[in-house]
Amino acid sequence: MDSQTLFRPQAVISQQQKIEGTVLVKPTLSTLGITVVLILWLAASLYWLLSSQYVDTQTVTGWLEPQRGITHVYSPSPGAIVSETLVTANQLVSKGTPLIKLTRDTTFKDNQSINAVLTGELKGRIKRLQTQNLLSQQGFEHKRQQLQTNRQRLLEDKQNIASMQTLLNQKMQLLDSQKQALTRLTKDGFYSKHQLQNLDAQRLDESYQHQLLNREWLAILRAIDDIRYELDTLTTSHQLQQLVIENNISELQQSLHQQHSGQDIVVTAPNDGRVGQLHAKPGQATQANLPLLTLMPEHDDVIARLLIPISAAGQISSGQLISLRYDAFPYTQFGTYDAIIEKVSPHLLLPQEVAQTPVAVQQPVYLASASLTSLSIDHLDEPIDLRAGMTFAADINIRERNLMQWLFEPLYQFNGGRL
Repeated sequence: MDSQTLFRPQAVISQQQKIEGTVLVKPTLSTLGITVVLILWLAASLYWLLSSQYVDTQTVTGWLEPQRGITHVYSPSPGAIVSETLVTANQLVSKGTPLIKLTRDTTFKDNQSINAVLTGELKGRIKRLQTQNLLSQQGFEHKRQQLQTNRQRLLEDKQNIASMQTLLNQKMQLLDSQKQALTRLTKDGFYSKHQLQNLDAQRLDESYQHQLLNREWLAILRAIDDIRYELDTLTTSHQLQQLVIENNISELQQSLHQQHSGQDIVVTAPNDGRVGQLHAKPGQATQANLPLLTLMPEHDDVIARLLIPISAAGQISSGQLISLRYDAFPYTQFGTYDAIIEKVSPHLLLPQEVAQTPVAVQQPVYLASASLTSLSIDHLDEPIDLRAGMTFAADINIRERNLMQWLFEPLYQFNGGRL
């Protein structure tokens, strides 16, 4: 071998040989297996990312109550003292049944009852008004009788004057007839003119008397009209005075009834139901924002009431399925129970508007109602009925999306929801 040769002879010969066609490197079996496994894993991962769902949930609180709601019975007079409770808890009552007796009587420094003093004063004023009404009626009758007597006298005078007028007219007609006859005799010289003048004077005197009677006739007519007007005015004035007195008596009677009712107030049931929570205790002062007791309808199915925060209200609608976890039944042992949202209130409620609820509210909420798919809980093969007032936590599905959308959520938000 020539020591000056740089490459091996086999390598030089191999480079001098030309290879025709494409060179195909045959993979080994292990490499092929690893490649297939990687492709299947990528396909399975992509399918899992696209088919699996990621759910955003909102947890809210709520309570159970009858479908017709719970009736809160408040005191009609805040500050009154509970003198007696007429019912007991869990008692079935009907509409109008007396529930609680209240009293609000106070005293002066000398231990004299204020209600007794006010009641006595009202009774005294009523009695004085009744006496005034009686005296007014007597005065009216006396005045009316006097006017009617005067009117009767004027009617009699009118009748007398009418008779006198008739007689005077007849006398004047007779004088006229005599004058005509004597005038002819005077012309014939059988009667003196002086006697004829006396007859004329007598005729004038009778005419004057006739005028006086007419004047008296008109005066009597005016007097009769005045008495008639005075009678009408007197009647109207008396009726108005009676109305004023009767109205004053009625107002005082109403004040007296209110005073009597203010001493002892009996609170009655506004509807049928069973007494739930009985807050009132004898000797306790009532408050405007604290009910005396609650009434729950008998034989009424319960529904769920949910307090929806503002952040989740826009993504909750009727017909949506929710899961309930009752506080009285740990969900680790009893699981969750389904309910369907029936209605969401259109108006926002402030915390003070939903104060009398089993759940404390610290922020404005929307009130939603949901129907339960089951009204009982199975425990040891025995059903336990759900009762009004039980509280729970509810999981509401706010948004569903696949894992691919969840993984690339920043890109979705950046691109307006399109990947």
